[in-house]
Amino acid sequence: MSFDFSLFLSALIAPAMLIGALIAMVLSIVVFAASFLGCLPMALCLNSDRRGRRTAALAYVWVFRAAPMILVLLIVWNGTPQLLPSLLKAGWFTPFFAAAVSFTLVTIAYMAEIMKSALRSIPKGQSEAGWALGLSRIQSFRLVILPQAMRIALPPLVNEFINVLKVTSLAYVISLREIMAVVNDAIAASFRFVEWYCAALVYYLVVVSIFMFAQFVLAKHLK
Repeated sequence: MSFDFSLFLSALIAPAMLIGALIAMVLSIVVFAASFLGCLPMALCLNSDRRGRRTAALAYVWVFRAAPMILVLLIVWNGTPQLLPSLLKAGWFTPFFAAAVSFTLVTIAYMAEIMKSALRSIPKGQSEAGWALGLSRIQSFRLVILPQAMRIALPPLVNEFINVLKVTSLAYVISLREIMAVVNDAIAASFRFVEWYCAALVYYLVVVSIFMFAQFVLAKHLK
């Protein structure tokens, strides 16, 4: 059976594929933003001199780096309503919400390790210089330490964002209508695998290329 180029083009411009790509992008951005906000305090705890904070952070990172993403996704979507039956009637508990929570829990663990290493690479004298200028600890961290750490952490953070974008494809198992859910439904109806898989590949290539270009521009700006 030959490659049906017309079907491939139809798949590329299918409204369901465009909507699926938009859902994947929005989900990735939400997860990355929430994970970044969560990874900063986690990284600080990992670098903390207080054993309790450091141990709790290490335990979190250990659990969520070890747990497969799809397992966390299924626990949140299928397991949480078993423990909290009221969620079954909650209108806000949607596949998008469950996917965002699941991916954020795991991504925080990976991004915390990235930020931990980036923060450790900044000499302690930088903080002391900020204090000498009259800055508080929070101001010194925000204005002196964090900008330098971000320049170091940017490449691995963008790589992590790209990974998040790709793992959104797992959300089809909880019926989120992202790219792979649309593709799987189309294949089930047509039994045309290659054309729809190639269309999905094109979408991921385009979206990832956009964010790689954004990384280049941002890195150039930070320099």
